[in-house]
Amino acid sequence: MKNPEPTEIIKLMKQPSYRPLRSSELAQRLGVPREQRAVFKRLLRGLLGDGKVTRNKGGRYLLPGIRHAENPKVPGRQLVKSPVYGKKIVGRVVRIGKTGMVVLKNVKLPPLVISPSEMKGARSGSLVVAEASPPKGRDKMPRGTIVEVLGKAGRLDTEKKGLSVEYELPTEFPRNVEAEAKRVSEEVREEDLRGRKDLRGKLCFTIDGDSAKDFDDAVAIMKTRGGYRLWVSIADVSHYVSVGTALDNEALERATSIYLTDKVVPMLPEELSNWVCSLVPDEDRLTKTVELDYDREGTVKGSKIYNSVIRSRARLTYTAVTETLEGNAGGARLDGEIKQSLAVMRELYERLKKSRVEKGELDFDFPDPELIQDELGRTVDVIKSTRNVAHGIIEEFMIAANTAVAERVFTSKRHSVYRIHEPPDLDSIRELAEDLKKFGHILKVGREVRAQDLQKIIFEAKGGASQVAVHTMVLRALSRAVYSTNPLAHFGLAIAHYTHFTSPIRRYPDLVVHRIINSLVCKRATPCDEETLEWISAHCSVKERFADEVEREVLKLEKVEMMKSHVGKEFDGVVISVMPFGMFVELEDYFVDGMVPREKIRPRGKKYDLGDHVRVKLVEADLERRRLTFEMVKASRRA
Repeated sequence: MKNPEPTEIIKLMKQPSYRPLRSSELAQRLGVPREQRAVFKRLLRGLLGDGKVTRNKGGRYLLPGIRHAENPKVPGRQLVKSPVYGKKIVGRVVRIGKTGMVVLKNVKLPPLVISPSEMKGARSGSLVVAEASPPKGRDKMPRGTIVEVLGKAGRLDTEKKGLSVEYELPTEFPRNVEAEAKRVSEEVREEDLRGRKDLRGKLCFTIDGDSAKDFDDAVAIMKTRGGYRLWVSIADVSHYVSVGTALDNEALERATSIYLTDKVVPMLPEELSNWVCSLVPDEDRLTKTVELDYDREGTVKGSKIYNSVIRSRARLTYTAVTETLEGNAGGARLDGEIKQSLAVMRELYERLKKSRVEKGELDFDFPDPELIQDELGRTVDVIKSTRNVAHGIIEEFMIAANTAVAERVFTSKRHSVYRIHEPPDLDSIRELAEDLKKFGHILKVGREVRAQDLQKIIFEAKGGASQVAVHTMVLRALSRAVYSTNPLAHFGLAIAHYTHFTSPIRRYPDLVVHRIINSLVCKRATPCDEETLEWISAHCSVKERFADEVEREVLKLEKVEMMKSHVGKEFDGVVISVMPFGMFVELEDYFVDGMVPREKIRPRGKKYDLGDHVRVKLVEADLERRRLTFEMVKASRRA
């Protein structure tokens, strides 16, 4: 690769996720080969001399006049105390004669005064995108300009548009990224196969959800004399996305795909995510394979990791696989060989699951919400998704592959990105132990808590009246799993070393780990130093939390829209959270929740606990605030 142009360096430094970097780190980030780094340094010195870049006290390069945060922060929607002048913000129009005001969402600023010439035809009640400007003269009110009229506030389509602006979700890829993606060869060429193990003759297939379009992983299995041999092949995105390219920098900036109810904001352009890298059936695809040998009890006896090429036999769904394994007469008609492979996979899955539960894996039963939509795409119900045996098979096999990769990297003593989950702190455990006593569960509190102790409580509560309450309390006591260069254990999975390797199409850390595996397989230097990996870990952890929040907020919109037709109706529900300002209740008829404000709790002053059953009336479904409000109809009862 040739040295980057000065404009490419400056463009990189303008990205929101950029942190000041040394020349060597910049060279790595931009994919500059080692033999060209002397020229790259001269280029940086030229930019420095021209005043286009500057250096901080640590000798790291950045743009002049711009303060970069050393630690990544959540992008998008934030409540801010200082004015956000010049930024696009979302608000609702209130017209006053020919002029008007924009009442802003999620920004602590007074309404923006809009002059008649800046109204852009917006009506009262319109949701708009506006830009704020400082007050003029003695006027204390900030002024604004309407940039775009999104539609009538309170409509589902309008509120979705507003949410996209609010969270600054990208609507398309930059031109240079799209151009780079289009230049990627769609065919697997002879030179691409060098150094790869040919697995095209092996029976493998993908198992995903009905609506999935990007297929990261394919699996294959056979019985051996001593037990089982499992192959987990993962799309080799690193072959197509090189360090420092426009594709790579954009993928790093996004860090993860975001899955909304009606679309995906992908980490990579569709040319790669849905075709070139996707393990579609009957096409040669470049992969990285984890080959695992197990004994008859499901204990790992050996593993190999190598570059490979596969050809998937079929694209299976969780539903079809489960129907086949459960012997459903109306199930999908699958090839006899595939049916036989699925039966063997189920055998191994049951052994792996049993082993990990015995080691202390925390096995929660928290279903995800599933939207039921009519032929026009309108949400008519929200139900609890059911986890079936096919979900379990793929989950266990991916965990096995991720664990094998983490152990391989750890024993190599190379720096890497791990997926860690630290044990809960002592104060959280003491509080949890007190709460559990209310439901008859005893948790011994010592200097540290074992995963087995929590798993015992989870198992005891399963299927009982206290299940929701107990599982919620245990989950809240736990810390959040994050990315880190520190190879700590994963408490929730009860695994000593763990990483993310199996989803490089939609998660940037997986792509980084693929590159580190490349360096081991090909006996090359690691593509990133420890400091860069630390920053990538922190950045991707933040972006993951951001994606989770966006996905939750979009789901809230769908839930509130669906419940608008039920305002005034009564429902049975269970208390899932108690706060000073009220409590949250999850309905039994629909998998939705809302708040009962303190003043609407009956009888007044009564204290409610997690798991209490109540009857409530829906009094408001506010799409603009994305919330449901209930009032108490009957006092609680314990189920």
